[in-house]
Amino acid sequence: MARMPPKMSYSQLFEQAVAILSRAGISHAEREALWILEYGLHVTRLDLLTQAQEVVNQDDCKGTLELLARRATREPLQYVLGTQDFCGREFLVEPGVLIPRPETELVVEEALACMQDIPRPLVVDVGTGSGCLAISVAGGKPDATVVVIDQSMAALQLARTNAVRHGVHGHMRWVNGDLLTPLLSRETEGKVTAIVANLPYISQAEWERLPPDVKDFEPRLALYGGPDGFDLYRRLFAQVSHVLTPEGGLVIEIGMGQIPLVEQAVSNVGTLKIANVRQDGQGIPRVVCLQPRTE
Repeated sequence: MARMPPKMSYSQLFEQAVAILSRAGISHAEREALWILEYGLHVTRLDLLTQAQEVVNQDDCKGTLELLARRATREPLQYVLGTQDFCGREFLVEPGVLIPRPETELVVEEALACMQDIPRPLVVDVGTGSGCLAISVAGGKPDATVVVIDQSMAALQLARTNAVRHGVHGHMRWVNGDLLTPLLSRETEGKVTAIVANLPYISQAEWERLPPDVKDFEPRLALYGGPDGFDLYRRLFAQVSHVLTPEGGLVIEIGMGQIPLVEQAVSNVGTLKIANVRQDGQGIPRVVCLQPRTE
């Protein structure tokens, strides 16, 4: 039988939480302790402050200590709490899907800008993971039909759950498959308005340097892109021209220093051109919009 923790007040549990996270080397231990206590105890921060001496329910205390123990192993906070904000929406996340990053919001902004004047566009999200790109695009362009593709059935199920949570599932289509392969048919040839993709782009050298929060917990399949990080994008570029409309666009997220890889891949394919490059908040070229070459 599991041993129950000793009875503690909110303030005592908070002090213990900070100590646990600090010993584990977690930056901003106090802030994360508050977040975990709010989630684990089902209380607000105001409750923690104004009812500091109230004794915590032992089941809630046990559950919260288990959450703290997970974070102390350097498991990402987003997995511990089960959510991550993206484009003003809260997305469910779990081990097995990539945690959405703030810089990826630029993909959504660029995609929406590319098709703002196009009625009823057909959009494809390749490698959807949590569904953050597809759902954010669908929320920003309500008349769009969004096809969501992923190799992982578990990821598709999570993305579908997130789509239901945000009320956009009615005009989304779910496809299990590898990159654009499921769409390479006459039915979709030349009919896709926009493709969005945040494919794995971490190189072998970068993989070795990743912090444990990422390397040991987030799925390698969603991060590692081959020796130079660009293997999947090369394959995607070769497929794009079969499905995009002549005015369509492919919007991708890339890693630091990968613009030359984009340029080389575009040159090799011969059917695409770089239309725009967006920098992230650190001045790193992060998002690239490509269009079919028409000349």
